[in-house]
Amino acid sequence: MTDFWDSDIAAMNLSDGEKNGLQVFRNYSAAFEAHQARELVNEMNALNSPIEELKKLLSLLVSESPLSLAVIACAYADDQLKEMFKREMPEGIPGGRNELLNGFGPLSRLSQRIQVAYAFSWLSADLLTELDRLRRIRNDISHKWDMPQLQSRLAQLIEQGQDPIERHLGDGIRLPENFFESLQPTQKFRVRLIWLIGRIHYECLLFVPVVKRRLVPTKVLYSQEAPELLSRIAGACVEHTRSVIAEAQG
Repeated sequence: MTDFWDSDIAAMNLSDGEKNGLQVFRNYSAAFEAHQARELVNEMNALNSPIEELKKLLSLLVSESPLSLAVIACAYADDQLKEMFKREMPEGIPGGRNELLNGFGPLSRLSQRIQVAYAFSWLSADLLTELDRLRRIRNDISHKWDMPQLQSRLAQLIEQGQDPIERHLGDGIRLPENFFESLQPTQKFRVRLIWLIGRIHYECLLFVPVVKRRLVPTKVLYSQEAPELLSRIAGACVEHTRSVIAEAQG
C-alpha cells in the first residue's frame, strides 16, 4: 500500500484510509489540471498568433546603436503590455478601458503597467524586474545629454543588472557552445534584449489566460507540451542571436 502513497503522504500521522483518500484527491487534481492545460494549449495553438512585428523589432536590436536599444525595446514592451491590459481587463469599467491606459490614466505609463502586472502576477516576476531596470536606463537616455555618463550607466546595467542568459543558450546544436565568450558587452546586451523581448511578446499574449484558468503559468507555457508559439518565438530569437554572433566573429 505504501507504494501507492507519495512520500509526504506516507509520512503523515493518518490512518491508511485517510492517506488513501488524500492520495486519490491529489491524483485527481493533478489529472484534472493536466487535462485543463492540454485544452488551453490547444486553444492557444488554434490562434496561430503572428510574430512578424516581433521579428522586425528583433532585427532592430541586432542593428541599431547600443544607446538606442533600451528605447526601442521599452517602446515595444510598452505596446505589448498596453495591448495585454486592453485585452484582459473586464468590460464595463466606468469611463472605459482606454481611459485607464491613455492620457493621465493609472495605466498610461510603462512604469505603472509593470507595477500592476507584477502586483497581480500577470507576467513572470523576473521578466518584469528586468524590464523595469531597462526602463530606468531608457529614461536616462531620453532625458540626459552627458554621453560618458549614459555609457557608464549602460555598462553598469550590462555588468550588474541583467540576467546573463547568453551563458545558458549555447547547446552546440542551434547555437555554438560558449559563444558568449566571444561577445563584447554591447553584443551581450543585444542578445539579452532579443530573448527578453521574445519572452515579453510570448507572455503578454498567453500568461493571463493561464492565470484566469487557475493553472500554473510556468507549467503550461514552458513545459515540453508548451504552446507552439514558444518554439516559433525561440526560433526567431535564435536566428537573430546568430546574427549577433556572426558580427562578433566577423
